[in-house]
Amino acid sequence: MWRTLAAFVPLHGCHHGDRVTTLPPQSAYRLLAANYEEAPNPLLALERRSLAPLLPDVRGKHVIDAAAGKGYWATHCIRRGAAAIAVDFCEEMLRNAPRPAVLADMNHLPFPGEFADLTICALGLGYAPHALAELRRVTRPGGVILASDVHPDAIRAGWTRTFRHGNEVIDVEHQRYSLEELRGAGLSLTALVEPSFGEPERELFAQAGRLHRFDEATRQPAIFVARWTRL
Repeated sequence: MWRTLAAFVPLHGCHHGDRVTTLPPQSAYRLLAANYEEAPNPLLALERRSLAPLLPDVRGKHVIDAAAGKGYWATHCIRRGAAAIAVDFCEEMLRNAPRPAVLADMNHLPFPGEFADLTICALGLGYAPHALAELRRVTRPGGVILASDVHPDAIRAGWTRTFRHGNEVIDVEHQRYSLEELRGAGLSLTALVEPSFGEPERELFAQAGRLHRFDEATRQPAIFVARWTRL
């Protein structure tokens, strides 16, 4: 089923008469949790190949994977020798995350200040765009914060955070913001990449039955990945 990429491209697949239900993120991700990693998902593929080159050496480091979902980045870091903790506000998403896993809102992380050497927030800022200050709080001076999300320009162009669940279209509540707002005292932006879909994602579009939308989707940045150093 076309579940997650449809959530982030213009919803031309929404038909007249479709029932559209708007849900808060936590409720929406409860519905998505069972099949989140199973359906072809070019957006996740693009995010993962774009963020990975910006990761520092994590061996022996403490890592917080905030808005972790099923804990992809926590697992990635653990395999490279880190002590990583997956954090998410959706219990159903965390069930298959690596342990330790913590149920918490990323606006109020249950960690002391300056706890982590690396803090990651993948595809979560649209639900909490003001959480950057909290990510900074739990990161030690000299540590790194990495965040990715659907590109604000794509949202302005009509891309939506929706997915189909049975006969319903689920519209996920989110907050609009600009990249200019992702600045904060005590942070130094050291990298910003704004990739579009490319050839590595073409086959995933095809698998999802949306190859006819691939060219359109490549015409603008789909996501961004930002890297800050905590001063």
